[in-house]
Amino acid sequence: MGRRCLIIGASGQLGRALCAELRVRHEVIEAAHRVTRPDQYCLDLADPASTARALAQIAPEWILIAGALGNVDRAELERERCLAVNVEGPRAVAEYAQAHGCTVAYYSTDAVFDGTRASYQERDPVAPLNFYARSKVQAETVMQTLLPNRSLVIRTAWLYGPDERRRNFILRLVDELRAGQVVEVPSDQWGSPTYTEDVAHITRVLLEQGSSGLFHAVGPEVVNRAALAQQVCRQFGLDAQLLQPRSSAQLHQVARRPLRVELDCRQLHSMVPHAFRTLTEGLEALSSWDPALVAG
Repeated sequence: MGRRCLIIGASGQLGRALCAELRVRHEVIEAAHRVTRPDQYCLDLADPASTARALAQIAPEWILIAGALGNVDRAELERERCLAVNVEGPRAVAEYAQAHGCTVAYYSTDAVFDGTRASYQERDPVAPLNFYARSKVQAETVMQTLLPNRSLVIRTAWLYGPDERRRNFILRLVDELRAGQVVEVPSDQWGSPTYTEDVAHITRVLLEQGSSGLFHAVGPEVVNRAALAQQVCRQFGLDAQLLQPRSSAQLHQVARRPLRVELDCRQLHSMVPHAFRTLTEGLEALSSWDPALVAG
């Protein structure tokens, strides 16, 4: 029997993937901060009172929090806003879910770790280096405290996939290089590119299994940003000479980043085998979504 699912942040790239994945078997209600369609609810996580009112009106069984203040540098500069969106909004959701027997899926980040270990399992201690990551750690704690048996906390990284608004590194890079722009890319920041539709798929499977707890969920390869950009150039026929690899120190980014985080996903793979496509497969899937990426 299908569940009544509320997807918060439904207009984002992960939110769109979640809507498509869950709608096949479940009733999906979309909520977004900036509503773009009349069938969407307006829900601002920065306003916990209005969030609680919207939840009471919708009465969902599953709540998926795909919305966040995700710009790491902006979070460093707008800390009050970051806490409101990334912590207090999710807290209001968790309190509603606790009172009404709902299950919540919350999306966190590999940046809860500082990158000083070779790889990280779910039980390893966190060590966030920037304010965005600290806000995510706080929200993880809220979920695990208020909903110990009815929450999924999914740590992921470097999301990319179909998105008409081009809000991921790969699609922005394609647009910039097509426009002939020179693009500086970090050569010493390593992570795992992760296809949004794969995250949506494992979310549905875990929810349908009745799973709860903390899961690492990223693509199978660890690459640096410069190498990723080179592969994007090869895939889409772009001029790699426009890329300018730079160290993190040279880029003068506002927020400090961990230089290399590799998440151990064995716990997830024991429950959802073959969960993630390779980077090559993901880029090919992007080509299928938008043939103009290749055609130029």
